[in-house]
Amino acid sequence: MKDNIILIGFMGSGKSLIGRLLADKLSYRFMDMDEKIEEQENCSISEIFTKSGEAFFRELETNFLKQLKLNSKTVLATGGGIILKEENVKQLKALGTVLFLHADFNHIIKNLKEDTTRPLLMGDDKEMTIKRLLDEREGIYLSSADVIIQTSGKTPDHIINEILSLL
Repeated sequence: MKDNIILIGFMGSGKSLIGRLLADKLSYRFMDMDEKIEEQENCSISEIFTKSGEAFFRELETNFLKQLKLNSKTVLATGGGIILKEENVKQLKALGTVLFLHADFNHIIKNLKEDTTRPLLMGDDKEMTIKRLLDEREGIYLSSADVIIQTSGKTPDHIINEILSLL
């Protein structure tokens, strides 16, 4: 096993929560990519999308990855769209073991129904947008991952134990 763990998955799949818990359990460092980009840009992801658009944000993600030199023993939670660029996927694989937290549609809806911070979900029909984005991204997540963990209907502890048993 490479000694960094990279979490990918759709928004609301639990990357940040599971990442923090997993890092704690393994005594690894935790890094949330979206939080780091917000710190770097001194504004929220929503503000970046509003001011500069999604394409600009995707460039920030790519540039962040290019500059990222992970020490060993780090758990990295990525943004949900990081896999949209093939060069990002290659970089993630070079950084560590890529773990896809696979959540089903209903799980994601439940996690995101009250969330007002996701710029891609600001339109009129949140459920339709989630369905469309899931359909677009699912295959990319699956082909990008070294390990796939189904998270729907499982407690965080169950997910952590499953990950630990597979690493």
